[in-house]
Amino acid sequence: MSLVGIKPFIVEGVLYRNMEIHDIHAAAECFANSFQREPMVQSLGITAGEFMPFAEQCCEQATQDGMGLVAVDELTNKIAGFTILQDALAEMPEDIFVNHRNMLPIFEILEQLQNKYIAEKELTQQGEVVVSFVTGVNEEYQGTKIAFFLFGQSLELAKSKGYKNKITLVTGRLSQNGVRRRYSFTPYASVFYHDFQFEGKHVFKSIDDKNLSCVLMEKCLLN
Repeated sequence: MSLVGIKPFIVEGVLYRNMEIHDIHAAAECFANSFQREPMVQSLGITAGEFMPFAEQCCEQATQDGMGLVAVDELTNKIAGFTILQDALAEMPEDIFVNHRNMLPIFEILEQLQNKYIAEKELTQQGEVVVSFVTGVNEEYQGTKIAFFLFGQSLELAKSKGYKNKITLVTGRLSQNGVRRRYSFTPYASVFYHDFQFEGKHVFKSIDDKNLSCVLMEKCLLN
């Protein structure tokens, strides 16, 4: 896989650049902490500490593959946010499913949507469709433009690697609206949390909004 990345740049005191080895732990902490605000994580009661090993594994892989970006506060030199891409046909390491069983319902709902897309688009080889796997910011940077800058730069990163299309699995209503309006993604498939069952149980029934769904969206990168 090409390790081509973005050219670093600064906006409003925040440096945007490729994720590097020395960023892994801090980026993983940002991942684990920011996802405490995610509906499925809240519903399953997964703590940041429980989430951390998975986050570190994802950030380490993204760094190795050249598929991660970070936003660094120039004043404090702290990571404010991050984003990770994955090839749509990349396989999850088997140990993830063994070591993170508390997250299996999340993996299952995301896999359902992504596998539907792969099957219907008849994808057979890597390098064509990339997944915006995750984007997050630390709590003190909520309400800023950092997440949107990171997401926008992930589009540029995907284009630099020759991908033709990008998909994203968006879990919350605010981010769904933002991705659709700001970056012109089109909803492709969705699953209502209250309808989803894992091992015969409605595991996300505690999510207050009964009309909230996990949505797979797509965008052509060739335009």
